[in-house]
Amino acid sequence: MERLSLDVNGCFDPAAGGLAVPALDALAPAARAAFEGFEARRRSGELGFADLPADGAAADASVALARELAERFENLVVLGIGGSSLGGRAIVSALAHPYHNLLPRDRRGALRVFFPDNSDPATFEALLGTLDLEETCWATITKSGGTAETMAQHLALRERCIARFGEDGYRERCVLVTDPSKGALRAIADAERLRALSVPPSVGGRFSALTAVGLLPAAAAGADVTALLAGAAAMESRCRSASLRENPALLYAAVLHLMDREKGRHVHVLMPYADGLRDTGDWFVQLWAESLGKRPDVGPTPFRAVGATDQHSSAQLMMEGPHDKVVTFVRVVQPRADVSMTVPDVYRGHAEIAYLDGHTMGELIEAERRATEAALRKAGRPTISVQLPRLDARAMGELLMLLELATAYAGGLYGVNAFDQPGVEAGKRYAQGLLGRPGYEKARDELLARASPAPELVLA
Repeated sequence: MERLSLDVNGCFDPAAGGLAVPALDALAPAARAAFEGFEARRRSGELGFADLPADGAAADASVALARELAERFENLVVLGIGGSSLGGRAIVSALAHPYHNLLPRDRRGALRVFFPDNSDPATFEALLGTLDLEETCWATITKSGGTAETMAQHLALRERCIARFGEDGYRERCVLVTDPSKGALRAIADAERLRALSVPPSVGGRFSALTAVGLLPAAAAGADVTALLAGAAAMESRCRSASLRENPALLYAAVLHLMDREKGRHVHVLMPYADGLRDTGDWFVQLWAESLGKRPDVGPTPFRAVGATDQHSSAQLMMEGPHDKVVTFVRVVQPRADVSMTVPDVYRGHAEIAYLDGHTMGELIEAERRATEAALRKAGRPTISVQLPRLDARAMGELLMLLELATAYAGGLYGVNAFDQPGVEAGKRYAQGLLGRPGYEKARDELLARASPAPELVLA
């Protein structure tokens, strides 16, 4: 069966300032320890994301609820931020029609799905002013049950729906995705008799793409959830070895770790040559940054680029800027569609256009990928290649699980906990203190007591 492949030769190319193979072999004991440390936490029940593909009941519940909503509504608004939004958005972008929300119902055959994500009031008000609330339902997603940005959106929609449709209309339109037993949102689900799906306690937000967090929007958009989980299961099975020569996620984590530590390649670029994976790049940025940025000396910086678009922007920095980057190219071997190119006679006198005759846009973007990778390596810039046979649900499941497991292993290699986010919590405490949350007065006072800015450094 065709499956995802990983090629790290571009990080061992002497012309690209690459690693020596013995360096990889020397890391093998640490890699084994990282693998075994993750597996021990997994067996204890602390970490559950790698076991999600086997949870058929959770997948069935998401599909059933999506089907129920689709029978009544046209639009699903996903209220969530960070890991509660990025995973679902990545899956929908990869698997749905590129202009899914613009298609008429008879062509898309599923709900339109919107991810407002941020709490910017201008964007949110514009979305609510665009959609017909009569035809709109929404999913409020926060595992903790108290994410301020998400609950702000929920409160706004709740008020408008109750005012227009009453309590029953509100209950009909609102579903929740949260912890199965604790938190404010679970209590609200019980008190208001709202339908709710659970996020396992052992799965953190940025690792929750294969829970209802991602599966409900994916199913609502018509994605094949069964194939998605099958692909993730296949990758999880491939990654059950502590050997760098057998476990693709462990190899990927190890090579990026070595490039960072030994070669100063602190910026890790994910560059898919498929528009459908653009949002996967944003999901990877959160996954890598929030999981690994835990100490002043630990924090490889993730960066998202898209080919061929970024050949005309950030590729210049990658090619001739500081030697601090390693680029992972993601190729889709068989695109879903192709477009032929015919050069008319009136254009044939222009050599810079005439050569395109008889080729396709698929050939063009593949030639650009190969050329950019070769140019980077010639310029002394290391690369990695991930290849998907096609951009379908199975391949997407493989890719998500590969990157999640690589992140977990990288945490072990760096000696940090990849599953907490203490730095993010500090900002949350300040914001909640400013808004008057009880118990956060100290954070508020600390923020307000900061030194006043020097007037001469403020231009107004």
